[in-house]
Amino acid sequence: MRSEKVKVKSEKWLYIVGLCLCAVMAACSSDDSLPTSSVTTHTYKVAVIMGKGKQARWERTARLALENIAEAQRGMTDRVELQLTFKSQDDSDIAEYMQQVAEDTTVVAIVGPTTSARAEQMAQALDKHGKPMITPSCTQVEYQRKFAAVPYVWNMGESDIAQLEVLLSGVASTFNSERSPVMLLCADDGDGESRNAYAEWFGFIAEEYGLTVNGVYLYKSEADLRRYVHEFCGTDWHLSAKYLLFNPSSPEMTVALDDEIGKMKAAVPENRYLYTPNIRCSDAFVSQQIAAAVKNADYEGVDLYASPESGFNQAYRQRFGEDLVNGEAQFYDGLCLVAYAATLSLKKGISLNDAILAVVDGRDGQGGSWLPADMARNFELLSQGRTPDIDGVSSSWTFDEKTHASVCGSTFRRWRLYDGQYLTTEYVSTEGSRRTTSSKNMWDWTALQMQTFSADEGSGLSYPALDDHWALLIAASKGWANYRFQSDVFAMYQLLKQHGYADDHIVLICEDDVARHANNSHPGELRISDTGANVYDATAIDYRLNTLTPDDIGAILVGRASDHLPQVLHPDADDNVFVFWSSHGSPGSLDFGGQQSMTYQKMNQILETTPHRKLLMAVEACYSGGLGEACEDLPGTLFITAANPYETSHADVWSEDVGVYLSNGFTRGFQEAIAQNPAISLRDLYYTLASHTTGSHVKVYNAPHFGSVYSNTMAEFLY
Repeated sequence: MRSEKVKVKSEKWLYIVGLCLCAVMAACSSDDSLPTSSVTTHTYKVAVIMGKGKQARWERTARLALENIAEAQRGMTDRVELQLTFKSQDDSDIAEYMQQVAEDTTVVAIVGPTTSARAEQMAQALDKHGKPMITPSCTQVEYQRKFAAVPYVWNMGESDIAQLEVLLSGVASTFNSERSPVMLLCADDGDGESRNAYAEWFGFIAEEYGLTVNGVYLYKSEADLRRYVHEFCGTDWHLSAKYLLFNPSSPEMTVALDDEIGKMKAAVPENRYLYTPNIRCSDAFVSQQIAAAVKNADYEGVDLYASPESGFNQAYRQRFGEDLVNGEAQFYDGLCLVAYAATLSLKKGISLNDAILAVVDGRDGQGGSWLPADMARNFELLSQGRTPDIDGVSSSWTFDEKTHASVCGSTFRRWRLYDGQYLTTEYVSTEGSRRTTSSKNMWDWTALQMQTFSADEGSGLSYPALDDHWALLIAASKGWANYRFQSDVFAMYQLLKQHGYADDHIVLICEDDVARHANNSHPGELRISDTGANVYDATAIDYRLNTLTPDDIGAILVGRASDHLPQVLHPDADDNVFVFWSSHGSPGSLDFGGQQSMTYQKMNQILETTPHRKLLMAVEACYSGGLGEACEDLPGTLFITAANPYETSHADVWSEDVGVYLSNGFTRGFQEAIAQNPAISLRDLYYTLASHTTGSHVKVYNAPHFGSVYSNTMAEFLY
């Protein structure tokens, strides 16, 4: 990432602070030269939704914003005024309140909520009403991705991926010739859309930076977290060369980590020292509760902040005696954006949401900053129907070009915790990076670090003449939310049928609980795109997932038929076998129906005993590269995985119609590449997948024991 370090000379700071003090003093004045009778004030009711612990701070930030908005309109005959109502998103009646706000025609906009889960609820409530919702700090990746095409959702901060990237770029910049390992510690939020961005994207971004991943630690409980502390802390001095990224799920988990480090220090024998990794923390670490409680390690990290060039953080500190907290500058910007848009809406007679779009896209002259004198110029131009290029205090208000869902250039503060205070060390902006991570461009990322292969690698291996082909297709995750795994398996089945496979040479396993699910708006059908053909064929299903165990997979592959398993494969040493596995995955295992798992060790044992000439296994699952690593040295076996051992793979095609993801990126690319060229070499197949799979690194494993990926082709696994 081309992070831009923002440097401001001390003279400029003094100048800006002086202006800010003048602005604050002016904002407190009620003097107005115009007679009251000549002024028309248009009141706009705005609902503000935030966490209970933030309300007091947000109310005072709102007062500052409203004072500046009012001061900036002195001298105007038509003025806008925001009337704010505050509501805690933690209240028990919040769902009813959000529905009421959505239906209340007197409420023109919502600023908030501050969590992505609540924002998703609010966005869904607004579906038929279209009034704008501006979120200051809702940065969860799947929330932003899911609502990227919704025209009334506006996110003032980039997704968590940007924050993770800033953290890892800071780690990468500290290395000299020898690069130290990086690790991740965060909550295990399960599979699918709920998984937090740190677990989803850590391995991908680390590899993009060329960092060595030393472990991913996902905790389900405090006991897990405390146990992990003993794995990356100890008396070996080499541990201090490692970096640990910590994304705490709660203040309690943060305190538990620090407490366990303290206990380990107390237990160290005399004349020994406890070494800890360099701990780098997400914005979830930033709170006065945590700052006052932790004391046993050094902590650094990042949080979402105001642009230092605006001088807003200095003025805020001068007025309130405290620093900004995460998302507060974005909240201020959200209120100003509503006020500006209301002014333009009055002039042009357009909806408030269309006015917001015009304001953020405005390039009709250079707008002013957040100071009342500069804001006055902005209001004047907008009241004339012009749309200048306006910057906020948190960013340039440049939204992603296609969807306008999220700001593309957030500013982050690097901090160090010292004596109970978060001390700022520098500012980093993602503006200008090719990874404007909250925008649609994020989903066009391509892997830059592809594997290289020697044309002679494995070329000395010899195989008997090819006699027959067999295929095992497994959708090993069930449930409506996992629609994509079953649709991908059926799409792969249709592809094999088109290339000559008979049904008695394919075993297809899935739960079959999606095609006729009550949520399916196309009963009895599965598609991998909204406009695609139906790929579902109930007659192709040999086994429901719930009737099998992982051991049964071994029996099917080796051809051990029984009353329980009447349909099996019958490969021998002259046959090629294609295995396609699609499911969720965790480090060390693949999902098998939710209640069971296929461990890498078990899969290794199964493949080791499977008769075959050549065996190709394609795995669409998170952390699937770990299976490839666990099965290296198996003769005549090649693995192509959707992800490396430390990263997740990603759903690819979201359907507004059905309300779920229809396909996975790796699988869609696999099918398209073969459909275009059935004789594609495995090397070219890999490069096609690696360059088109977004958000994870496609990997190839065990090529030296399989044969040259230049001369081996997919044609060997098709008729």
